[in-house]
Amino acid sequence: MGYLRALAGPYPMVRYVPTGGITAADAAAYLAVPAVVAVGGTWLTRPDVVAAGAWETIRGLAAEAAAIVHDAAMGAR
Repeated sequence: MGYLRALAGPYPMVRYVPTGGITAADAAAYLAVPAVVAVGGTWLTRPDVVAAGAWETIRGLAAEAAAIVHDAAMGAR
């Protein structure tokens, strides 16, 4: 996150969507960086869960991700 904040200084017009290594535990911290507009991560659709067809688990992970985004957006106000 420090790297993204550092880039935002000289490049204030650039927006970022970090994806590598993002987890549900740190997604909100990335979303708190003003230059970050979205995050992605494999926690949402882990290959083993998809391969198993565990759609309820995926729905739950999607709901968790939506809650993280919602809470981050409310915190930014």
